[in-house]
Amino acid sequence: MKLLIITPRIPDLLDKGDKLRIFHQIKFLSNFHKIDLICLEKKKNTKLEIEKYIQNLYTIEISNLERVFNILYYTIIKGKPIQVSYYYSKKAHGKIDYLIKKSNPDWLYCQLIRSSEYIKSYKHKKVIDYMDSFSLGLRRRKSVSKGLMSFLIQFEYNRVRKYEKNIFNYFNSHTIISNFDRKSINHLKNKEILVVPNGIDTNYFSKKNRLKNKNIILFVGNMSYPPNIIAAKFICEKVFPIMNKKNQDFKIMIAGSNPSKEVKNLQKIDSKIQITGFIKDIRDVYTKASIFIAPMFIGSGLQNKLLEAMSMKIPCITTGLANNSLKATEKEIIIANNEYEFANECLELLNNSKKRFELGKNGHNFVKKNFSWEESTDKINKLFT
Repeated sequence: MKLLIITPRIPDLLDKGDKLRIFHQIKFLSNFHKIDLICLEKKKNTKLEIEKYIQNLYTIEISNLERVFNILYYTIIKGKPIQVSYYYSKKAHGKIDYLIKKSNPDWLYCQLIRSSEYIKSYKHKKVIDYMDSFSLGLRRRKSVSKGLMSFLIQFEYNRVRKYEKNIFNYFNSHTIISNFDRKSINHLKNKEILVVPNGIDTNYFSKKNRLKNKNIILFVGNMSYPPNIIAAKFICEKVFPIMNKKNQDFKIMIAGSNPSKEVKNLQKIDSKIQITGFIKDIRDVYTKASIFIAPMFIGSGLQNKLLEAMSMKIPCITTGLANNSLKATEKEIIIANNEYEFANECLELLNNSKKRFELGKNGHNFVKKNFSWEESTDKINKLFT
């Protein structure tokens, strides 16, 4: 089969969940299909690893000025969500029309509602990967927002919820990352959406040369992403002080690209808090960690950071909300839902090496058994018949 895939971003630096997901999907699907890839982003590097798995890479740059106009016009006049308007361009649409005719694919595969507007009206067979339920994430963000931001998020939530429902009807098949996200898509036929979880390469994310007795508590993520910013502030402003009163022998490490000013300022709280910024090989910080915590109180989808940490045999603590998609048991992960629970569970693990070892081992076995890129992407491959 000939596939044409359209994505909002180029899957080069795999620092965001959507780029990681589509990279591994393309890598697997390339064993069975010829693939052309269109990305709504300027190509920065001359040669990308993704190009090994595709026939052609087409990148379409939308200028910042054009994006501002598109947000104003398509959001206010046409009633589209900001998520969609930001990535939509009439000029880009014309280029994509040309590329689709040139490629002449058997299937069109659209990643996220952000790029769905370009191909929704084509008569080709089409698949949309919602990935996450954006409306679910927005609903959770509103619960912790105030003032004008709360109003804007409510506005976007209403638009996105309606759009997620309406766009369903334009596609032959639909995929999403978890059953929990699927339930949030407001469509009578949402049970027809195929759940395709992310995977993890347990050979790549493996325990090697683990440093001992460092007592480092780690959190990683794209540190400009609001749910991660909230999590980082929660760790440093609420969990850290409780722990620090009872145990002085530990450090907090917040690692990941694009830390916001809020995140950078967290290291001013105490010298034991480190904000690393971008890490070329994220395994380097996982190797240093004694405990991984992910206090995710908003957002949606499956947390790749938890899959990575568990694959590295690091004992993990997260919220019940984050575990809704992961579905690990108490033998494989610890659930905490407020700062006291996170602090106490961290302190207990720091003082119990046997429990750390058992939790890390069980977590590794859990993700190895349940999260395979090959098995998950094969579900998508079976759609292309």
